[in-house]
Amino acid sequence: MTKILVSGAPSATRRTTRIAGRASALALITAASLGAGALPALAQGAAELEEIVVTARFREENIQTTPIAITALSADDLEVRSMDNVEDVGLSIPNAYFRENVGNYGPTGTIGLRGVSQYDFSYAFEPAVGVYIDDVYHGTLTGSFMDLVDLERLEVLRGPQGTLFGKNSLGGAIRLVSRKPEGDNTGRVEATYGSWDRLDLKGVADFSLVEDHVFARIVGVSKNQDGYAHYVDFACQMQANGTPELAGNMVPTVDFRGKDNCYLGSLGGRQSDAGRVMLRIVGNDSLEVNITGDFTKSKDEPGPMTLLTHHGGLFDSGYSAGVIMPAFGVSYTDDDRFVTGDPYTNYSNYADPLEGQSYDPLARTKTWGLSGTVDYDVAENVHAKAIVAYRTYDSDWSSDTDLTPFPIQGTYQIQEHEQWQAELQLTGDALDSALEWTLGAFYYDSNSRAYNTTEFGAFDYSGLLLNFVADDYYTTNNKSGFLHLVYHLTDRLSVSGGVRYTDEKKTNIFDHQPGLAVTEAAFKGSRWDWKASADYQLTDQVFVYAQAATGFRSAGFTPRIFTIGQLQPLPEEEVTTYEAGAKFDLLDRRLRINTALFQSDYDPRIIQLGGVVQCDAVDDPNPTPYFLQGGDCPAGTALAGSPGLNWFYYGNAPGKIKGAELELTANPIANLAVNFSFGYNKYHNAEKDPTSPAYRDPSALLQPKYNMSGGVQYAFEVDGAGSTITPRLDWFFQSHGTNGAANMPNTCPEECVPSYNIFNGRITYDNVEQNFSVAFAVTNLFDKFYWQQLGAAVTAAGGVPNARTGVPSRPREWSVTATKRF
Repeated sequence: MTKILVSGAPSATRRTTRIAGRASALALITAASLGAGALPALAQGAAELEEIVVTARFREENIQTTPIAITALSADDLEVRSMDNVEDVGLSIPNAYFRENVGNYGPTGTIGLRGVSQYDFSYAFEPAVGVYIDDVYHGTLTGSFMDLVDLERLEVLRGPQGTLFGKNSLGGAIRLVSRKPEGDNTGRVEATYGSWDRLDLKGVADFSLVEDHVFARIVGVSKNQDGYAHYVDFACQMQANGTPELAGNMVPTVDFRGKDNCYLGSLGGRQSDAGRVMLRIVGNDSLEVNITGDFTKSKDEPGPMTLLTHHGGLFDSGYSAGVIMPAFGVSYTDDDRFVTGDPYTNYSNYADPLEGQSYDPLARTKTWGLSGTVDYDVAENVHAKAIVAYRTYDSDWSSDTDLTPFPIQGTYQIQEHEQWQAELQLTGDALDSALEWTLGAFYYDSNSRAYNTTEFGAFDYSGLLLNFVADDYYTTNNKSGFLHLVYHLTDRLSVSGGVRYTDEKKTNIFDHQPGLAVTEAAFKGSRWDWKASADYQLTDQVFVYAQAATGFRSAGFTPRIFTIGQLQPLPEEEVTTYEAGAKFDLLDRRLRINTALFQSDYDPRIIQLGGVVQCDAVDDPNPTPYFLQGGDCPAGTALAGSPGLNWFYYGNAPGKIKGAELELTANPIANLAVNFSFGYNKYHNAEKDPTSPAYRDPSALLQPKYNMSGGVQYAFEVDGAGSTITPRLDWFFQSHGTNGAANMPNTCPEECVPSYNIFNGRITYDNVEQNFSVAFAVTNLFDKFYWQQLGAAVTAAGGVPNARTGVPSRPREWSVTATKRF
């Protein structure tokens, strides 16, 4: 049986426990339905499933005996499933919600697990899922969609990990584990060419500097791909359509004569270069030091986004009539002339034609970091691990989210972040290995800056909300200590528990000029998190467990404020999750089933309530939130008859998230591999009063209720000597989401983001020596169109919303990858 090590440092005291799993009603039903009679007779010599070793509890353990819901994907798993980025991984994780964001959020995606997510890049908000690269915490949501380069393994821990991983792991933790240098003088080169002139180049070299003692591993990556969508010159397109009168007195900004389109630029393109150098020093059998330096530079185009209904409302109508019509002879509020009808095009121009200014639409990010890890066997049964790291990045991008040629809604953003981390872990055992203990201390310090300008033409023209410049600063200082114990009462029964004490200081400084005075908010607090579990080996094939655990996000303030009354505190969030599960290794270890049932008590749950606006006066210190979802302010308010002022409003109330998960892998016959996953979650808000700002209607989903995935591959021997051709098909499903007012019933299809199924395909050739391969892959095999983000089709009053937008899916893409290993 093959053993795969997910991560971890050498330790004489660490041991792999016996095969285990989790117990739940769902698991037992699944086991019964997938018994020996449910599969064809197994061929002689069919491969056993690999033993997977993880370090989710800071020591090496078989994944089947670790009482945590974990998905572990090897480098080969990621490759054959065409997963190049953390964003892609969410397709295969039960109850994961990883999504590309709307254009004004730049290089920041959404990452969520089990109904707990975060999508806003503002440093005032904390991530919901902790992301770690080689045990170094990535402290912000921006930059979390990391490329999966030269990994040994990826682990996704579902559920709160507040004791061993600390704050911001309410939904779980993602651990990227790089391959360590081995000094074996090996390497590989890889080239990929594909759709939209995609060209990826990768190179890896592993060699010895001092035989048996000092090893190095160097990785270099370059990725380039053109965009698959476009922003279009409006005047040119009107001429091409034979309706030049719709362009008023606007003229094309570029000479398109002799061309078959009116494209100004592309959307969705990506370019990045990255490098990593790892140095591994093995002093003796008890000491190992790993030093890593990495650098990434990326230059990405804006993501595709399209306008589905025209702009409107009092402010826009006034701006259109008073400024845009006199200057350009067109109105952007009267009809749908600025709706392209193609989800992959829009009429943005990343410019202000009134002022003669243009903006760079590319999102540029530079990231680098240094880290050092020391592993040392202090004694025969005590191991120490120390981690020290520094990371920093700066990023800037422009947005033009009104999707017209005019300066109606645009921003220019700069983000700067640096962080320091130090951690000490001590692990060991006692009482003849019956007691396993982990003791640790953690330190984290960060400084961040968020700068942005605004182009809110209609609001600025009204005089109620002038264009402003925001220059905000954030600091965090986090110190914590933790203890975790596992006691084996018998060979089959174990109990475990842990605690973590956290002391944290934060400052948020908001500087929005003109209009809002500099405001500083400081936070200081401490708390305890805990975890308790029991597990039992029912048989050599079945392991069950039950656990309870907590996690938290610290308090803050609403950062996206347009008036003084919108600056409101956000309380600390805490989740307590109760979970029961089972893990099965059946049919001579050719069928593996892992399941879990959970309930998360969220108190309070902080939720952004979409469609909220301010209708009271700009200087009102305590405005009332109005849920208009594209409608106009009611009579009797200061802004009656207008769409009101934007308000990033957050409600909070206790709630519960209930769910179930299943993962299945099987090698039923020789050369055949099958996998399947299923996730279900449902949020129930404790606030039952529909008039309360914290109320959330049961039909308004936090994330889609269901997600599923499945894959199958078979390796055909082609010459009798060992070379193979392996076709693979993967399927991914997500049920519908909702986009209506959170405090009102959401009905489909008007207030839903439709569900979708997509398929990926891959065919791989490996030669006899296994040192050369060629793979042809297609993602979104059947070119399924779906919306990643979509605004509601109706307002709260039942009308047509102004400026409805959508973010389309990526179309079908193909690639060919050739890999040579040395």
